[in-house]
Amino acid sequence: MAAFPSIVALLLTAGTPFCEASPDTLLVEVQTLGAFQQASRITTNPQGWIYVSDTEQNLVVLLKGDEARSVSVGGYGWTSTTFDKPTGFATDGLNLYVSDYGNHRLQRFDRNLNFISSFATRDTPVAEPRFGYPLGVALSRLGDLFVLDGENLRVVKFVDNVRFERSFGDIDDQRSRLRQPQKILVGPNDHVYVLEPDRLLEFDYFGHYLRAIGNRNFKEAHGFCLVPGGVVVVTQAALFWFNDRGELARVIQSTDLQTGTPLGPMEDAASAGDRLLVLTSTRLHIFQLSLDRH
Repeated sequence: MAAFPSIVALLLTAGTPFCEASPDTLLVEVQTLGAFQQASRITTNPQGWIYVSDTEQNLVVLLKGDEARSVSVGGYGWTSTTFDKPTGFATDGLNLYVSDYGNHRLQRFDRNLNFISSFATRDTPVAEPRFGYPLGVALSRLGDLFVLDGENLRVVKFVDNVRFERSFGDIDDQRSRLRQPQKILVGPNDHVYVLEPDRLLEFDYFGHYLRAIGNRNFKEAHGFCLVPGGVVVVTQAALFWFNDRGELARVIQSTDLQTGTPLGPMEDAASAGDRLLVLTSTRLHIFQLSLDRH
């Protein structure tokens, strides 16, 4: 993941107060892109390309950097290049994995959205690797896949060319038991993060529970992204910034963000260099982080 400038480290450092400047001095909109019907997820690859899922149209849309033009793949169906609700992404810069909710599978494309292969386990006679209604997928630096299993409310880990290794999140420990998983990411520290409406759970690479971030700080979270020094959780009305100790550092209300076009309900976010990409249901708003202070 590309590094943010020092403003992020400042923002997410506990005990470092910010002046009472209006939030738009921190996030400065530089561009809006897209015209979606019901966008829900966003990710970026190391080249700066942007992928957006439009669940209403069953599309995966590729925006190459700041270019307004786009390419897409999808439409409703069960063929190799159609979806029944694309719910999440994972990319290593060469491959893009898409969780295809209604078809109970992962679809693998190259970075230009050319189809490569499918992966599904729901019909296997062995119980351990089965997943259904995948809500998301994450990819580690080693190429291991973590599938957010919406049918069994757990995370299923596959290694060595999709060989099942373990599952977690479905044990009796109430601290780590998944209730309403929304999104999954693997961080640069190889920790696995799973978002729920009111908390963000953090596991180590082997599925051991580490902590919950944001308990009682937010409700009805839709998305999140990892940034150097912390994490940003997205609700429809606000961005919640947490430092690397899991402490709430700042809340930015959507009504305080100055945008060229009206900012609709926020769905997800991603980081790319010195920019924060905020996805609404119909548009993508790109903000540059600013060092301006009052």
